[in-house]
Amino acid sequence: MSKEPDSREKTIAAAAKLLRRQGYVGTALSDILDAGGSPRGSLYFHFPGGKEEIGEAALAFAAEGVRRAIAAAAQTSENAEIFLSRIVAGMTSDLEGSDYADGCPIATTALESSGRSAGLGAAAREAFQKWELEIRRGLELLGLPADRADLAATQFLCQVEGALLLSRTYRDSEPMHRAKRMVALLLRDFGQTR
Repeated sequence: MSKEPDSREKTIAAAAKLLRRQGYVGTALSDILDAGGSPRGSLYFHFPGGKEEIGEAALAFAAEGVRRAIAAAAQTSENAEIFLSRIVAGMTSDLEGSDYADGCPIATTALESSGRSAGLGAAAREAFQKWELEIRRGLELLGLPADRADLAATQFLCQVEGALLLSRTYRDSEPMHRAKRMVALLLRDFGQTR
């Protein structure tokens, strides 16, 4: 039997969705409260640091969901190409499913806030570092040597984040489809083929 999320969890999940869609600056506390269905009084009880503390928690929440998806893709893939292609396909599906409204759950906030807020900047850095590490682990699991997996993970994350930004901006999945096609070339460059 699963327990119902409490108001803290609902607030974090609502904030994560809003930050993904409209960024930190574009999201008001009232938006978060409305979306999470939480009473205003619970906000400062659970988040004495206010909006910034909610933002940090929301980034960590969103990042963990993506990290788990990356790990699951690695565990269920037969080779590195399938693994990376599954990551791209999952992101493409999320983007298309939101009609291009939901981009990367970290980038939208990181671009506008990491230079202004030490806490948000740290949360964004930690998120990207965890994803990069999980990609590297998956590539190593699927046969890429550690030094190459490290470089390939960075290059892949840069490629897919850029493609996600372009697809959201263009409101067209073609950059994501191109990123998926580039996986084979990336792996060939790092000495990994099927």
